Amino acid sequence: MDHAVVIGLTVPAVAGCISAIFASFWYYNRDDRSALCFAVAFSCYAIGFSLNHFVFAKDTLANALSHNSFYAAGLFILLDGIHRAFDRKLPARVLGLIAVGSIIGAAIIQISPAPLDQRILWINTLQACMLVISGATLWGIWKLHWTGTATYAAIVLCIANALAVAPYNVMRSMITEETFFHTAYWGTMNLVSMLSMLAMAGALIANRVMKRVLLLRDDADHDFLTGLKTRRAFEDVAVDYCNTRSGDVAATLIIIDIDHFKAINDAFGHTTGDEVISRIGHFLSRQTRSSDIAGRMGGEEFYLLLPGTDTRGARQLATRLRTNLSNLRFNGLPDDYSVTASFGVAELGARTAFADLYALADAALYSAKTGGRDRIVCAPPPGNAGQPIRREIFHVLPDGSRRPERRAS
Repeated sequence: MDHAVVIGLTVPAVAGCISAIFASFWYYNRDDRSALCFAVAFSCYAIGFSLNHFVFAKDTLANALSHNSFYAAGLFILLDGIHRAFDRKLPARVLGLIAVGSIIGAAIIQISPAPLDQRILWINTLQACMLVISGATLWGIWKLHWTGTATYAAIVLCIANALAVAPYNVMRSMITEETFFHTAYWGTMNLVSMLSMLAMAGALIANRVMKRVLLLRDDADHDFLTGLKTRRAFEDVAVDYCNTRSGDVAATLIIIDIDHFKAINDAFGHTTGDEVISRIGHFLSRQTRSSDIAGRMGGEEFYLLLPGTDTRGARQLATRLRTNLSNLRFNGLPDDYSVTASFGVAELGARTAFADLYALADAALYSAKTGGRDRIVCAPPPGNAGQPIRREIFHVLPDGSRRPERRAS
């Protein structure tokens, strides 16, 4: 095997290694369908490249059908994976028709027979069409994250290769079956294919790694029982909000503590206690606005930070929560068993730090607990409070969605 053929073997070898990397991603996270698509796509490319250049003679129908089938399938699956990775809808029917057309067209050209350079141009043109269509449906992914920018740049590089670089080198080279491995097209095609493949693989690997990092961060920031923010995540957001707000708009913190929660655990078991915590966490999510920040402090305590809400509005919300909470029923508890909670409310002043706000709300909560529980205590409003923004009251539909009922201050 001469030097040119050895160089050509690097393309399927690298594609195989990239496929193994994505297969590893999928093996450790079976929900990552994009990684599986990428693993299969690069395997198809490696197999198709090998069949085309090193297994079948170039002037045979077997070559035309086999390698074009693997190329078309690989590109289709690759584009499917990219669309999945960026939550875009794949134009599957259009791309599928082009992919099948490329295989049929390559077979017809082979039977004709047509010169080798015409077969090469046919393949590159139809693959470029698939890439251009996908480029349109993936438009704007660079705005989502830097991995989107890198992926889109790799797609543009592949389009440039298929529409410009490959045709230019085909037309300036005298390509025949005997001279194929010694033409400028062979060397340039290997180089550009390698660059395109590495660019695409690098962008997609970075995307999968970043996706995994974000999932891990999301898991760390959200309580597994309730879906609310953990104490650390809540306090990070609350501190940042208190430090950056202008002070012109009101904001309030509510601390909620389930009454007699230890008695629930002791009498009905920790599984029932977890059910109570989980149900109340989801209850708070449904009863608050998307702009409100909800968190679980730990144990049976919850936070609500309410931007745009003053003490009066927070008391109204707490009253509604207290009433609705007492009407909730929980698995593992008797039907006549009512779970209640105590509420401590404190409003931000123009320059109140979160630590001071928390101390005020915690003191109000302590008063509610020592005053008999199942009650709401509000700290005195600050003299330099901001202006409230009117709150929406939601009606929770049977499917869990929310519909505004009316406006309240």
